[in-house]
Parts: sequence; C-alpha cells; structure tokens
Amino acid sequence: MDKLVYLITSFGSEHFYVAALAFIYWIWDKHKGYRLAMVLLSSMLVNNWLKFACAIPRPQPSNKVRVIFPETGGGYAFPSGHAQGSTTSWGWLSHEIRTRRFCLLSGIVIFLVSVSRIYLNVHWPVDVIGGFFIGLAWVGLWQLIFRNYDETRWSPYLRLASSFFIPMLLFLIYPKGDSPMLLGLLMGLPLGRYLDERYLGWNERAATKQQCLKVVTGGIGYGALRYGLRAMFDWICPGSGLLNLVRYALIALWTTFVAPLVFVKLGWAGCEKQQLHTEG
Repeated sequence: MDKLVYLITSFGSEHFYVAALAFIYWIWDKHKGYRLAMVLLSSMLVNNWLKFACAIPRPQPSNKVRVIFPETGGGYAFPSGHAQGSTTSWGWLSHEIRTRRFCLLSGIVIFLVSVSRIYLNVHWPVDVIGGFFIGLAWVGLWQLIFRNYDETRWSPYLRLASSFFIPMLLFLIYPKGDSPMLLGLLMGLPLGRYLDERYLGWNERAATKQQCLKVVTGGIGYGALRYGLRAMFDWICPGSGLLNLVRYALIALWTTFVAPLVFVKLGWAGCEKQQLHTEG
C-alpha cells in the first residue's frame, strides 16, 4: 500500500504537472493548455504564499505515528499543495472537456491524491480540505476571468511589459519557496504565447508519428533546459532565486514558442499563418 499510495501522490506533484502541461500544449490543444497552465500555476503560487503566511507545521513522526515518504512534502502544511493542485488542474480540465466520464475520472483522481496525503501522514486532514476548497474557488475565479477578459486586445507593448514586470515585482516582494519557479513559468508563458500569435501561429494537430517525434524532441529540450541550466546556474551562483526564475522562464518560452518553431521547421506541425498566406 505504501508504494501504491506513493505512486498516486506523485500525480499531484509539481514536476508531474509541469511536464504534463508541455505535452498537452504540444499534442492536444495549445489554447486549452495555455489556460490550464495559467490557472494551475497561479493556484500553486497562491498556495506557496498561504503556506508561509499560515506557517502551520506538518505532522511529525512519533512512536505511534510514522511519516511515509516525507520527501513528498516540504515546508509548511496548510493548505495542501497536492490537494489544491489536483483540484485546480482536474477541475479546470473538467470545465474544458465537460463530459460525464471525464468529470467522474477527475473526481476520483482528486479524491485519491488528496487522501494519499493523509495516508502518508505529510498533511493534517484540514490541510487537504482547505486545499480542495481553495482549488475549487480558484477554478471558479478563472472561469470569470476568461469569460470577461481578453488580453489580446491589449497593445503589444503593454502585454510584454506586464508579462515581465508583474512576475518580477511579485518575486521581489516574496522570493521564497517555489515562487522563483512559478513566477518564471508565469513570465515565459505569456511571452511565448505573444510570439506565437505574432510570428508563428502553429497548429498542434499532426499524425501520430509526428506527435511522437514532437514529444521526444520537445522533452529533450525541456530536460536540457531544466537540468542543464540548473547545473550551470548552480556553478555560477548556487541557490540564486533570480537565476532559478530565469531558468523556468526559458523553459516556458521553449514550451510555448521555441519548440513549436522547431516542430514547424521540421514539418511536424502546420503553421496557420503560412496556410492562410498560401490560400490567399
């Protein structure tokens, strides 16, 4: 049971979500992938801030209680990042897909991931319940935002400035915990989306063989940036939050623009702008 629950709880880790978001963006639907990324990453950022604001310690091992796989939970306890993240991500996907079967699947995943945190004894029950309701509220908030807000109507300069200065300001206010990673991703995503709209306009649909090639090639680039830049930046300035922010901003830029550009150049994805030009 311990190993099974460890596998279940892994589906709620930030490493799983970051990798999954890239694949969703490349091979399923880039528009849904972008919205999911903004909803999930902003939710995790709020979770990071709430943890440090509440500063509630996690359960500690004793003669009667064991903590299983404590490496799956670091920092403070409330609210549970796994519970909030799984509720946010699967809840938002249920809003996007809107089928009874997928909603049922989402509910099962959210329940199992949340319960796994209590089984492993890395969270109190109130942490999981709080994470669930915060994630649910966050999904509702972003439904209103996407329904009434369209950033493409902004001027290019305002979009680029906001995608840079807002994350940087938030980083300067609170650079601790996972903030550098999350703010770096939230910085690179809007920039990559803008560059895609302006210069590329690629189509994520392709044949099965091309989709596999996209996943392999994009995954290699993702791994090189994530681990290669970490080694280089740790050599330059170990533990630098600013360099970590830059690293994840480059990862997000690779995911949303550079990798799709490579796909188009290699013939693994169509370019909508080129198709419109040819038809014209």
